[in-house]
Amino acid sequence: MKRSLKMIFIFSLYTLMCSGVLAIAIRESTRQPIGLLVVSMALTPALVAIFGGLPVNFLEEKFKMKLGNNSSAREEVNRS
Repeated sequence: MKRSLKMIFIFSLYTLMCSGVLAIAIRESTRQPIGLLVVSMALTPALVAIFGGLPVNFLEEKFKMKLGNNSSAREEVNRS
């Protein structure tokens, strides 16, 4: 429970911070690259997770398991 509260707090803080930066960038008198800012905000958590130790191919095992289950189900259907 402690971990989930920490994750909710960090996510809320990050969302609030991104909203504030976006609001400041929109109100500036000079033109700002808003699209670039939004893309960088979206990719920052993924890059932090990868640099923090998340393997890049973390979905590969789940994909292989799902693919293996589907192929075995097809084999059973073909045998009948």
